Amino acid sequence: MHLALNYRTVDPSHGGAETYVADLCRALVLGGHRVDLYAERVADGCLPPEVNVVTVPAAGATKLERLWNFADLSEQALRHGNHDCSAGFINTWAHDVIIPQGGVQEGSLRANAARFATPMSRKIYRLLKMSNPKYWVHRAVEERQYDRERPARYVAVSQMVRRHLEEFHQVPRQRVHVVPNAIDASRIDVPDPEAARREFRDRQGFAADDLLGLFVGHNFALKGLRPLITALGRRHRNNPSSRPLHLVVCGGGDAAPYSRLAARLNLRHRVHFLGFYPDVRDAYWSCDFFAQPTYYDPCSLVVLEALACGLPVITTEQNGAGELMTAGKHGFILPSPNAEAQLVAALDQLADDQKRRAMAETARVLGRQQTFDLHVERLLAVFDEAGRSRKARIRPRRWDRSPATAAPRAGQGARTACDQPTERTSGREEPR
Repeated sequence: MHLALNYRTVDPSHGGAETYVADLCRALVLGGHRVDLYAERVADGCLPPEVNVVTVPAAGATKLERLWNFADLSEQALRHGNHDCSAGFINTWAHDVIIPQGGVQEGSLRANAARFATPMSRKIYRLLKMSNPKYWVHRAVEERQYDRERPARYVAVSQMVRRHLEEFHQVPRQRVHVVPNAIDASRIDVPDPEAARREFRDRQGFAADDLLGLFVGHNFALKGLRPLITALGRRHRNNPSSRPLHLVVCGGGDAAPYSRLAARLNLRHRVHFLGFYPDVRDAYWSCDFFAQPTYYDPCSLVVLEALACGLPVITTEQNGAGELMTAGKHGFILPSPNAEAQLVAALDQLADDQKRRAMAETARVLGRQQTFDLHVERLLAVFDEAGRSRKARIRPRRWDRSPATAAPRAGQGARTACDQPTERTSGREEPR
């Protein structure tokens, strides 16, 4: 199958969605499929050379203008592709299959508002968000993605996302396929896990028998770092003789307010901020459990990676990855990040070596079952269905515009460059 994927920048060091796109490209190529990636920028070496990268330059004076221009120019470029099926992920709309890796904006907004204690503070938060031009640009993108007259199929990475597609965009259920995220477990494996554990702990100053919890994420507020540290403080305050827990925090977010919170709760020597960690595999294999009491996550890849490394997981019902878990068997699923008493109880349970080790084995099995091969197999079934539907359509779609008759607009030069013939250079296509 000849597939066209569309994502603005692909650099796995930037986060889970970009890692996913790179892994998907690799898996499709290994499966014998022809892959064109329409992108503005791709990090060197992150894709196999068989992937044909079509550069879509997105000029603009602001980030939002560049975001919109990339989506607009991508539509023009994809129109001239000779592919069987196209798929997009975040902030683009002209596809046969749309995979909203970031979930649905209104679902995210509602979940994020839950961080605030009172109805008034939640309302103010929503109003502030809606006063930001970014909100309206993303809303305009979603209006095009979920236009009922577009014949797109949708891949929801969790039942939670499926419900949000129906609730906020009235997407017909028959056009939504639920395909949970998956990981390439070989990418997180290390040659000698015990050696990696000893080296990491020695380097960070931990003893071999210290109990380490791991938090990974760049957006500390969204991923629930504050309620996690607060629960650690309550556990320490309520039972000072309980087994000490250390929390290892990996991520490039602003650690200062969370460091101050830890200090106020007498956790200065219990919460350790490592900043952006270049190879988080070391942390996975060196810690004893994983905690991400997130306010919103369509289907967290780091949760799947932690499970595959044998780490029991604490997460929330607002994380689609929790739908794959069984509470008490693979970890704990909280009703919300603000369920402090339940979070403290989960931490206490994981401090018990016998219980935690039993969960660790079942967690490892579950994580290893979320194979990327199975995920791609299910995606290909959707791609094939969408491709056959595309071929069966006779009349052109009403929103298509002939390049010859389209009115000139800002950025027309960049669009023309995208429409020009291209030539292959080191696995990429560049405008002649």
